[in-house]
Amino acid sequence: MQVKKFEARTMKEALEMVKTQLGPDAIILSARDNNKSFGLVGEGSVEITAAVSEETLQKKKFAESRLREQDRERFLKSPARQQKEIIHKMVEKHVQKSQAPAPITQRRYIDIEDEAEQSRQKHVAEERVRSAAQRALNAFQEQEDIFRGTNTKKAAAPVKPAAAPAETAEIAALKNEIASLKQVITQFQQMPQNFVGSHPGADYGINYDLSFVFEKLTSAGMAREIAAEILTTAQETLPALKMKNRALVEAWVARHVLDNTRISAHPTAGKIHCFVGPAGSGKTSALIKMASQMVVREGKKIALFTTDTFKVGAADQMKIYAQILNVPFSVIRSQNDWTNLMRYLVNVDCVLVDYTGLSLKSNEEIQMLKSLLPPSALNPQIHLTLSANIKDNDATELGRRYSVLGYKDVIFTALDESTQHGTIYNFMKRFDIPLHSFGIGPRVPEDFEFATKERLLDLIFKITKLKQQESEAV
Repeated sequence: MQVKKFEARTMKEALEMVKTQLGPDAIILSARDNNKSFGLVGEGSVEITAAVSEETLQKKKFAESRLREQDRERFLKSPARQQKEIIHKMVEKHVQKSQAPAPITQRRYIDIEDEAEQSRQKHVAEERVRSAAQRALNAFQEQEDIFRGTNTKKAAAPVKPAAAPAETAEIAALKNEIASLKQVITQFQQMPQNFVGSHPGADYGINYDLSFVFEKLTSAGMAREIAAEILTTAQETLPALKMKNRALVEAWVARHVLDNTRISAHPTAGKIHCFVGPAGSGKTSALIKMASQMVVREGKKIALFTTDTFKVGAADQMKIYAQILNVPFSVIRSQNDWTNLMRYLVNVDCVLVDYTGLSLKSNEEIQMLKSLLPPSALNPQIHLTLSANIKDNDATELGRRYSVLGYKDVIFTALDESTQHGTIYNFMKRFDIPLHSFGIGPRVPEDFEFATKERLLDLIFKITKLKQQESEAV
């Protein structure tokens, strides 16, 4: 048995939804007006609860599957009576084809009753069917009274006792159907009466008029709970009439995202910058791009350090980059090396340090990484580096693990390879830390930029991409 709730602007639309999804034989369990300020269409909507047996629903799906696309659309738009006739004809036709021709009779001539006896048994069977149908109708009436709070009981009409002939297949099927209905009604009474609609965000109480923004944010990678928080604020702020204007709603959400995005006010402040993160996150690439920008564009004196003595060739690669930029280079093997090295770097503006990629799953990895960090007296700026391709749950877990290092901000790389840039906003909100910079491609130092609010908004709403498509269309 399928029980489903439908919500629409008018009773006619709701009934049309019942007919389309459950078929013409669906039973209406309850119907009520919804005058609350939430729901499928905001103020003034109709809710209908309907039920249909699994067998009837399967017959409807079978009939639809046998129709061509154009015939299926015509079938769904046809009246309920016509739909019922079509379903019945198609099912009967299929049954006749699949069954072998039955023999005229398997009974002996002497056992065949005369016409009077057959008429009597038919009358008794019809009487039992009417009685069972009346009882089912009374049960539904009582259930509807309970839903409406009236709790009124109508006495069932007395049914004349009838002789109990041998049960036919039709009567047995009707009994099973009534038993199934009783079970559904019992479960329905125990079920919390807080049904939600089917539009995106309905399970968070998001109005139907805002569902398009909810779908847009979540498709961009923003977490459902964070998108729901934004749109709940929008519902409380915007008047009901303005929520009908899609452009205005989208502009309000864009402004909210812009106002709540945090970025590093001074991304190059401090003398020591440490780049930490998991393997493959683009730490070394981000460090070299930032170093190149500081040397070439800002004219700063820098030095490059590495602690990565585990990965083959990592130190040699960093040394080559240092030679290209013509800056000092050294390898850090313990925390004691910091004291000796800083004596020779008095005239250096910034020191950029690359760390080995670790997942920090064990306490040994955490202690080893801590032992290579600069002393707290040097006030190091620790940047967590993550790839924009990372899954949202994985980013949250890595952010939690690396929090023991006390990172000050986050760098996201590989922006050009990802389409789920909402992950960046999720991470910033969950850990309440600013965004430092973005790696947007493989080129050095061109494909590197310090984070801005406008850039993140562009990534989530794909504003630049839309403008490019519009210009190409023109």
